[in-house]
Amino acid sequence: MSVFLRRNKIKEEILNTERLLESVSDHPFMSIGLKEKIESLNAELSQMPEVLREPKLRMLFSGNAVFGSIGIKSSFLGKTVKPVQELIKTQTALIKYGGVGGRGRTKKSSYSELFITALPTGSFGVELTQLAAEELFQIDEVSEAIQQVVDLVEATSGDNEVFESILEFTPKRSLANLKSFFKTIHEANSILKIETNTTELSLTESEIRDAFERVNSTENEENETVIEGVLRGILLDSGKFEMTSSESGELISGIINPDIPEETRFEYDRKFLNKTCQVLLQVNRTIFVSGQEKTSYELIEILELKE
Repeated sequence: MSVFLRRNKIKEEILNTERLLESVSDHPFMSIGLKEKIESLNAELSQMPEVLREPKLRMLFSGNAVFGSIGIKSSFLGKTVKPVQELIKTQTALIKYGGVGGRGRTKKSSYSELFITALPTGSFGVELTQLAAEELFQIDEVSEAIQQVVDLVEATSGDNEVFESILEFTPKRSLANLKSFFKTIHEANSILKIETNTTELSLTESEIRDAFERVNSTENEENETVIEGVLRGILLDSGKFEMTSSESGELISGIINPDIPEETRFEYDRKFLNKTCQVLLQVNRTIFVSGQEKTSYELIEILELKE
């Protein structure tokens, strides 16, 4: 059982035992056993690491997607949950391989998979929760990824400047998922509410429409190129790289492909730092609805210089 779920289970047991104790407080023997159980549970809880943010989010909808507060279309649910899951997986990979500390890292990414754990009513919706994490850092990574995705959704519904700024260092694979997410909600004439234990975001139908138009009008042209140059750094703390082109002397920087494992990044840093090499880059030319254009780079692979 994950740390998050175990903590919640213990808290629930304490609450239920306290209620039972209150109902039998006059019983001389039962009250002793219940008090001992509460002390034992509190002691166990105190030994567990604190989970400051829950790896959970709730999305609430309205309009043609739902039938009052009774149900939600299964097709709509699939089309909204899938892109959000992919956005969170991508952000988790960026966090996992970007913020390298002294702790061990798992090579498996299954812990970023979210599960449907409830169908909140009111404005009908869905609750998604991480269940597979066994270590505290896995909970932290997915919780941070969820928050970053909420920030991305909010930025898309904001103004052009904020959207263009946050998208600059967002993997372009996320752009397609963002388009799919807003397209589905817009076509259902729905509002959107996103809730975590630290954030609440509400978007009206008109804000959803503006967000969809903004992201849908954003075009991304991509191609791969090999540049010869000197690697200046694999920035493990931020998941970014820097290199200097041998031909132009230009300093080129960007994100590292989230699929590149941690051990490969360490090997690149050890083998090629401050050395001339060939770097395979994905070059993204993004054209925004404002008419602004930005070019960004994503490191795909580093190769030895061919003689």
